[in-house]
Amino acid sequence: MGATLAAITFVLFISLDYLLNYRKEKARRRAPELAKSPFMTNSEAEALEPVWVGGYEFSEEPSYHPGHTWAKVTSADTVLVGMDDFARRLVGKVKKFELPKAGQWLMQGAKGVKVNTDRGVAELVSPVEGEVLRVNPMVEKDPALASSDPFRRGWLYEIRCSNLGNNMRNLLRGSVAKATLEDAKNHLEHRLMGLSRSVLADGGRPADDFADHLEPEDWTELTHSFLRN
Repeated sequence: MGATLAAITFVLFISLDYLLNYRKEKARRRAPELAKSPFMTNSEAEALEPVWVGGYEFSEEPSYHPGHTWAKVTSADTVLVGMDDFARRLVGKVKKFELPKAGQWLMQGAKGVKVNTDRGVAELVSPVEGEVLRVNPMVEKDPALASSDPFRRGWLYEIRCSNLGNNMRNLLRGSVAKATLEDAKNHLEHRLMGLSRSVLADGGRPADDFADHLEPEDWTELTHSFLRN
C-alpha cells in the first residue's frame, strides 16, 4: 500500500513538473508574438519575468544597444523599441516623451526619442535602422508607463527594418548584455560618488530616485554620456 501511494505521488509530481515547464517553454516561444501587443496573460507574464542584474531589471527577450535601448523582434522585419531599466533610473521622472512620427526613418545609433524631465531633456538612440510604423499611444498618454513596465506595456515605438539580421548582430544579448549592464552600473556608481554622496543609498548604490536629486548640469552630463548621445 505504501509503495503504491509513493508511486502515485511520484507520477503526479512528474506530471506537474512537466506541465509547468511546458507552459513556460510555450510562453518563451511565443515571445515575439506577444511583443506585438502591450498585454499578456498573468501566466505568460510570469514565464517571461525579467531578472535582476546589478540591481537593475533585465529581460532576456530583447537585444540591447549600448545606449540602453532595446529591440524586440515581432516579425521577419519589424521590432518593438523601448528603453531599459538603467535608462529609466538614469533619466528619472519623465514628464513627456517626444516620439518619432510614423513614416520617419531612423538610423541605428542615431537619436530617436526626446525625454523631457524636470532636470532637462535627454535623448534615446534607436537600436535599429528603419521606418517607424507606429508609436505607443499609452506612453504618449501616460509617460510613467515606460518606467513602471519598460519591457512590456512601456514600449516606445515599432519600426520596420529591411536589414534586420545585420542590425540585430550589432546589438547585445545574453551574457554579453548582462556584463555590459554590470559595467555601466559600476561606472555610474563611481561617477555619482564623485558628484554627491547624497544620491547614494546605504551600501554605496544609487538611491531609487537618485536622478531627481542631481544638479541639472550633472544630470545632463550623465545622460549624454551613458545614453551615447
